[in-house]
Amino acid sequence: MNRNREIEEARARWIAERPVYVEFAEELKKALSLLARHLGMYADISCRAKEVHSLVKKLLAKPQHSYASLPDKVGARVIVRYRSELPRMLDSITRSFSYHGADNKSIELGTNRLGYQSIHVDGLYFREGTELGEKFPADKFVGELQIRTLAQHLWAEISHDTIYKNDCLIAALPEDLRRRVNLMAGLVEVADREFDTMNSELPARPEVVLLKELEKLYYQLTAQRPNTELSLDVIQLLMPLYRGESESEIMQSHIAPTFAKSEGMLRHIYSNPDGDYDDASAFLFQPEVLLIYDCLRRDPDATLAAWNNMFPARELERIATVFGLAVE
Repeated sequence: MNRNREIEEARARWIAERPVYVEFAEELKKALSLLARHLGMYADISCRAKEVHSLVKKLLAKPQHSYASLPDKVGARVIVRYRSELPRMLDSITRSFSYHGADNKSIELGTNRLGYQSIHVDGLYFREGTELGEKFPADKFVGELQIRTLAQHLWAEISHDTIYKNDCLIAALPEDLRRRVNLMAGLVEVADREFDTMNSELPARPEVVLLKELEKLYYQLTAQRPNTELSLDVIQLLMPLYRGESESEIMQSHIAPTFAKSEGMLRHIYSNPDGDYDDASAFLFQPEVLLIYDCLRRDPDATLAAWNNMFPARELERIATVFGLAVE
């Protein structure tokens, strides 16, 4: 078929078919977001069906592909914070979806090369026999998934629009510029590894330890990023209410059981991330809200007395209201 005619037919087909692929991308994002919540892990998740102009450009740049063979009509991306989180996320995804293959670009680089790093899961689709698998059959609806850290994403995004996107383009650069590109890729990888190491080596201050444990529950409810400085202030303020119990005792004996008993209610509160939260407490999207909730259940008077030393009483009232509690 004439290539010009093929491109025009592909454009027309995609304009007609794209809406259902948009729906597929939305369901894929929901499913991936649910997996991140089950892990109690923060992840920035995006899924999209290609824009019409993007699909046409891909076909122009990749003449070996036709409309039918183009593999990434829908692209998905999962960005986690730390390298150590990548295996858990990959394992959860590959156990929950069907897929054609997965490869780790970091491993492909070997020990003496630097550059783009991500985990690619090719041909991701909903499993046969499931409701979504029936609605979006695998012979037509597949996604291309990238899993990477924030630092890896930085390099991928910057290199995407430059002439050092891949090895072939880098090889054509002058020697000094090639070396500088490799130095920059190395700096990003070192930073990525150091962020992960430093996160595991943070001082074992009680409030920091408790915050990390609270995050594991909080990210099961929402992916909203909190203010860490504010979290530590609240935790330091409320920990004395537990009368000398350690951070592990506070979690295991109080907060975790309270979370388990109230999980249905909590999930309902956070079930609509695009809902109207304008009058909600500023602390609703903070991990320590679970600590506040437990303190209000245990001793609302002592909680209010401690709270008033640092924060407006109205904020505590808002938290109590959304959780169906009262503060006198």
